[in-house]
Amino acid sequence: FALMIAGAADYYFERMSAIDSGVKEVRRVITNALKLRKSGKRTLLFIDEIHRFNKAQQDAFLHAVEQGVITLIGATTENPSFEVNAALLSRCQVYRLLPLTDSDIRHVVDHAISHDRILSAKKIIIKDWNFLLTISGGDARTALNALELAVMLAGENDNDEIVLNRETFEQALQQKTAQYDKKGESHYDTISAFIKSLRGSDPDAAMLWLAKMIESGEIGR
Repeated sequence: FALMIAGAADYYFERMSAIDSGVKEVRRVITNALKLRKSGKRTLLFIDEIHRFNKAQQDAFLHAVEQGVITLIGATTENPSFEVNAALLSRCQVYRLLPLTDSDIRHVVDHAISHDRILSAKKIIIKDWNFLLTISGGDARTALNALELAVMLAGENDNDEIVLNRETFEQALQQKTAQYDKKGESHYDTISAFIKSLRGSDPDAAMLWLAKMIESGEIGR
């Protein structure tokens, strides 16, 4: 999407990953942006996994962003309030990308089955959409990975069909429940749900939640 924005606004596009870039690369981009600005060309810089930059690396962007030398778009799966410097954050606008709906995920998977060069050559039948939608957690990439693994594992039957049911997905993913990130925000969301179920005098709901977490292995028996 950053590339589309740059194209629509006629910006020069630079991409950087915080995983394998450092201050030297940041300075190179800024120096190049300064040269382009003299010729009337503005620069849009997209940084993937921006939370992986340390404080010194993030500080290197401050003046360039403040002075309009670069237009910065940073992507992160973490909470920017904790992972991005306050000074840099105050110069940016935060947009939260919400998980895709079940309908969106289903559309993406159906499109892959119909249009992917390899998948479209097979007759794929998904028997357990609910499990696939739950395991994806609103992430289309997770759903497509699950589809690909399950197709590879299932194989065709006598009718040249590949039938994907719950057991096939579980075997392919080696996972029985939706992802639970015990170090991220979902941990606190889950704990909050547990506390509220107790506060609402619903012990059955609380015990059901606890049983599911133990079954998934996220909580020790």
